[in-house]
Parts: sequence; C-alpha cells; structure tokens
Amino acid sequence: MSPTNIRKASSLLDRAGTSFDDQASIQPFGQPIYTVYVHDFPQETVDQYTKVFNYGIEGQWLSNANDPTEVFRVVDPSAPYNVPKVCISSVMKKPPPSFRNPTSDPSPQPKEPLDFLLVIQGKNANERSKIVVEHTLEDAATSMLHEAINGFSVVFTGALLRSDSTKLFLQSKQRNYSFKKVPDIAALNDFESHGFDQIGIIC
Repeated sequence: MSPTNIRKASSLLDRAGTSFDDQASIQPFGQPIYTVYVHDFPQETVDQYTKVFNYGIEGQWLSNANDPTEVFRVVDPSAPYNVPKVCISSVMKKPPPSFRNPTSDPSPQPKEPLDFLLVIQGKNANERSKIVVEHTLEDAATSMLHEAINGFSVVFTGALLRSDSTKLFLQSKQRNYSFKKVPDIAALNDFESHGFDQIGIIC
C-alpha cells in the first residue's frame, strides 16, 4: 500500500477512531510519518505517564526521572526521529456538525470545556518528554502535525476537563494526582475521585 498524503492538520483528526495503522506523508514537505490509529489507551499507558503529567511544564522538555526521589528538570529537546509516529485516540475524532447545536444532538455534552493533552517524545523517549495542552481539537491537530514535521512522535493523546487541566498546568505547587481512564464524555461528567486527588481522562 502506497503512503497516503496528509495535507492539513484536520486530516489527522479524520483518522481518529479507525482501527488500522497507516504510513503517510506530510505534504508539501514530503516528510514521512507513521500514524497509528488506536481506539483508546489502556489504564497501563495512563499510569506510565502519571509522573510526566504531574511534573510536566506545558511546552517544556523535561527529564524522565527514574529515581522516585528525583524531581523532573527542564532539559534540551530530544533528538528527532527520521520517521515519527502519531498515536491518535478516538477522543480526537471530530464531532459531527450537530455537536455545535446540543438541542439537535442527544449525545452527552461535556459539563465544562475540555482540554486536549499530548505527550511528545523523540529518540530519547526513555529520558525526556514534553507536554502540550490545547483548548480545541483543531489546535491539538495543528500541534500534532507541527511535532511530526519536526520529527517528534505524539505518543499519547487524551482529553480532560479544563478545571483539571488548570490544576495540573497552571499551578506552581507540587502535584501528586493519580489518573483514571474513563471511556467517554458521560463517564467524565459523572467521574468522582472519592476523596482522592484523582483526575479522569478520556483516552
């Protein structure tokens, strides 16, 4: 199968929710990209990035501390891949036109705006990661395409309530949240941490 062409960021969102992997080429740059279409990420993957979420500074590359007593630190960007990958969870799928008119769409709507969370890595994946947070799907798609053009992989995509995003990335105090995968908007709306510092995330 010959590579498909990705000519704009929204083409990445068109592939969300499908169940196959695809070799693609970003036009007009000719940059190859291996796009991985996944329906979701398991809880194990969410757990894998818990420290990255807790210590992440939005837009900054940080070291992945293997020592639990070591605090993450800002570092130089990772070396880029020749062929990066973009992992797109189904929550990144573009909503139908009726989504903008809740009265004509019976599907659950978020009780507050969502933020879209990306984890970016390069060749030094075991050593450093970058967090990107966007307020809209369109901006998230633009960031995914930008990272891929520059040779970096998007290894995680998810969505969380904006109030939880604010707790994570707009407060300077030390964070120690756990993260619970939820399957959809309805579950996120109903999510309760039961007294624990726990954040629900669709992925």
